[in-house]
Amino acid sequence: MEIEYQEVFDKIAVRIKNLNDDFFADGLLKEDVEKYNCQFLESPTDLEQRIIWIYDDIYLSDNDINCYCEEKIKQIKEFVDYVNEKYGIPKRWKPKLEESFFIVERVRTEVKWVVTDLIYKNDHWIDFYAINSGNCFKTYEEAEKVVLKLEDLEKNFWAKVREWEIGDD
Repeated sequence: MEIEYQEVFDKIAVRIKNLNDDFFADGLLKEDVEKYNCQFLESPTDLEQRIIWIYDDIYLSDNDINCYCEEKIKQIKEFVDYVNEKYGIPKRWKPKLEESFFIVERVRTEVKWVVTDLIYKNDHWIDFYAINSGNCFKTYEEAEKVVLKLEDLEKNFWAKVREWEIGDD
């Protein structure tokens, strides 16, 4: 869920900028609905519109723009942050410039997977490849879990090839 804000006189205009299509289908857990006193309405009229009411007096829409004071904006931000953290798609970690990170790579001479420590400089193809492919880990332990899974998958793959379950076309 993403909300767009813009200052207008002494208030802040707000509207839903991006909302996952599954948000209304899946809904929130009962305790979260009660916590924020929220209601959802998808396409209340013939218009394609999605509306969220929170705290009884805050109305968010992807078609309409509403203005609120700073206190209400804080409540909206709290709600959006909470929803994104609990229900949103987790974002992959990305290193900051000059920050250390780990990648998983194949060493052909040893025919095994290894974890390599790099420094993000944003000037090398490996930086671009690692970050955009999801092969970028904050800790060695995170990368090591991927190595173990890859080794297991590869072992099972070659066992299936040997048994002609794969490659017998």
